[in-house]
Amino acid sequence: MDSPSSPAAATPPATGDDCFTMKKWQFKLRKPSPAIRPARRWRVVQSTEPQRCMRDRDAAIMSAAHRLHAHEPLRDTASRCTGSLNKTMCTQDVEQTVQSCDWISILPDDILVKILSLLTVSDAAMTDCLSTRWRHLWKNVDCLILDLYSLRMPESEICYYHQKPCLRKAQVKKFVRKTNGFLRNHHGNRIKEFTVRFPLTSVNASDLDHWIGFAASASTEKLCLDLYDMNRSSCLDISPNEPYNFILSPFSDGRGCRLSELTLSNCTVRTTPANLSGFACLHFLELSRVEIADATVSNIISNCCALKSLILAFCDQLIHLTVTCSQLLNLDVDFCDGLISVCIHADNLEAFMYKGHKINIEYKYAPFLDTLRVHFIKKNQCPLDFISALPKLPKLETLILQFSGPVQVSRALRHTFRFANLKMIVFFLVKSWKECICSLAYLLKAAPSLEYFRVHGFSKLKEQPSELNMTWPEDLTFARLHIIVVKGFSGEPELMELLYFLLRRAPALKSLQLETRAYEPFLFRKEKHKSEDEERCRYATEMASTHLAPKVPSTVAFSIT
Repeated sequence: MDSPSSPAAATPPATGDDCFTMKKWQFKLRKPSPAIRPARRWRVVQSTEPQRCMRDRDAAIMSAAHRLHAHEPLRDTASRCTGSLNKTMCTQDVEQTVQSCDWISILPDDILVKILSLLTVSDAAMTDCLSTRWRHLWKNVDCLILDLYSLRMPESEICYYHQKPCLRKAQVKKFVRKTNGFLRNHHGNRIKEFTVRFPLTSVNASDLDHWIGFAASASTEKLCLDLYDMNRSSCLDISPNEPYNFILSPFSDGRGCRLSELTLSNCTVRTTPANLSGFACLHFLELSRVEIADATVSNIISNCCALKSLILAFCDQLIHLTVTCSQLLNLDVDFCDGLISVCIHADNLEAFMYKGHKINIEYKYAPFLDTLRVHFIKKNQCPLDFISALPKLPKLETLILQFSGPVQVSRALRHTFRFANLKMIVFFLVKSWKECICSLAYLLKAAPSLEYFRVHGFSKLKEQPSELNMTWPEDLTFARLHIIVVKGFSGEPELMELLYFLLRRAPALKSLQLETRAYEPFLFRKEKHKSEDEERCRYATEMASTHLAPKVPSTVAFSIT
């Protein structure tokens, strides 16, 4: 037994594990070390701050902890171990707090609503089960697109509607039920886009009226009611019910209405209210497959004092269309079979597009028209006659024409008007022109400032080269022509002769591009066998490489694709 006077046995140095265990127990019972007291006190204070400040302050804690760990002076072994332990515990505590924080949920509501608006309505509604923080956020999304995809309905079943009418009824009922459920729970305030895309008819008029009223009361900016699917017209256009009658009464009171874009498809518009002030901010209007009379269209346009773009497509009930709008910039009239004449009173019109049969045009003043596109689809109808009925076009820069058949040179010479500022010309050739291809050169003569010329060929199977009796205009030079593009090139002899002529008369030419990919204009498309098209492309490439490439100047970039 050791005597009291004998010296105490030497205590072995503490290992790292022993020190960690001991100091951890001491750290819980004793007050924190003065070295880390500011950081601990700072964390207690910051817990009472709003959650939005947690990110910056936690980062400051971690920085302070690392700074203390790096610059604290060394004393003895015990104090060095204690300081290291306390700073390690503080750093681990801070890192765990930073990693476990839900940074998404602490964002402001308006940012979270903006994120949810990028999702489909079904996905956005599913976020209400995340936590109480997310429970009602989806009810404020400002983009409501209601279709088969967004409502998680199988799109494959829609092709069997013509075989199983019961399936159609079940799908319609399901779509209406889901849409009503979403709109019933939505807060309905300041919606930017509201779209309904599903084949519904007058049978669902009460539900559709309710949806339109919801859009009007929610100050919707963009409203789209698409009750017809272009891609499945053969399957869906079988319903014996009448199309839905779109009601305009919700927009008769313009208070709070911010509607700027309206798109209607496959419905009717029968009457218009006396006061349609809800369309005062409307700048885009598209009516596709809408049964509407001439007077109704005129009344709607007269109430749209800010209208800038108007599209009328497949509106067969239109006969004598009158468009009167001083702010209108773009007018597009496509395939209105019953149309006879169009009267335009729009002094600021910049672009006019027409597709369909020949009609009478009344347009007395066009000072700012810079883009004109005319597509004729019936035989023996020339778009040049359409242009000759227009007034002088001093600002016209882009001219796009589709010819349903070849135009004789004598007919082209009758249109000797000049386009002083015309810089771009595009021709769509539906059929083979043979010797009539010279007419294009006479038409180009009317544009001395031409810079870009494009031709869309008819993409037929290879034809054996034949001798063509061409008569090209003399003393004609395209001094500013820089780019020539031929699409749907099949090695046609007439197109080859046209390119020879342009190469000789275009000294400033920089690029000649040939594309052999088949192209057929709208309403002229036919299914081609793959092997047949590949043979045509090979023939076209061979003709261009063998006969055309040697005549291309070295200063011209020549490409065949």
